Amino acid sequence: MNCLLCNAPIPVRLTLRDLLMLCPVEQAPVCEQCRAGFAPIDPEHSCPGCGRPQRDSRLCNDCASWKKQYGWHLRHQALYRYNDAMKAYMQRYKFAGDYRLRQVFGAEFQRRVRQLHPDLVVPVPVTATTMATRGFNQVQGLLGDLATTPLLSHRAADKVAQSHKTRQQRLKTPQPFVLTDPAAVRDRRILLVDDIYTTGRTLYHAAVLLKAAHCRELVSLSLAR
Repeated sequence: MNCLLCNAPIPVRLTLRDLLMLCPVEQAPVCEQCRAGFAPIDPEHSCPGCGRPQRDSRLCNDCASWKKQYGWHLRHQALYRYNDAMKAYMQRYKFAGDYRLRQVFGAEFQRRVRQLHPDLVVPVPVTATTMATRGFNQVQGLLGDLATTPLLSHRAADKVAQSHKTRQQRLKTPQPFVLTDPAAVRDRRILLVDDIYTTGRTLYHAAVLLKAAHCRELVSLSLAR
């Protein structure tokens, strides 16, 4: 198998058990060199509100502002920093539409979802226009075959992509979502999932609707921060 990112051959390392038991060999989707370019986030040294890497576990200034605005803050985890390697990955997977690249982080992302033990997994949706042009929801791609409950939809068929906005424009974005089935949320532990946490505006918009529907607990997860 070749690396999905650089196309270099990935050597297969067989153990004695593999040879004796004839077990299927689980092979990494990317080579060690490409994998080394991504920077994992240590949950013990990150903001408990947004997952931002930092030395202590206090709320960062941004999350303190969100808490002042809403009276609560997200409990968010992210697996990796949004560094140059992650930016290049997202450019190919999300914006160029290389659906194969969901496999780079899919298994790891799905393990983290299972570790959080949600009642419902709610992915952040894409617009109908994005779905028509890209052909897939990048968040759903990362979640693979895990059961999800797509309870959020966009108010409008199209919108200006968050990636095309400045930070201040992102923060001023009006509520873009509708919760399609509020009754499904009541008294459930919800995991809200997105691909990238940037300012938090998108996730807070979604969280406001889920909390208004009286979910029992809300946590959120993204691949990058």
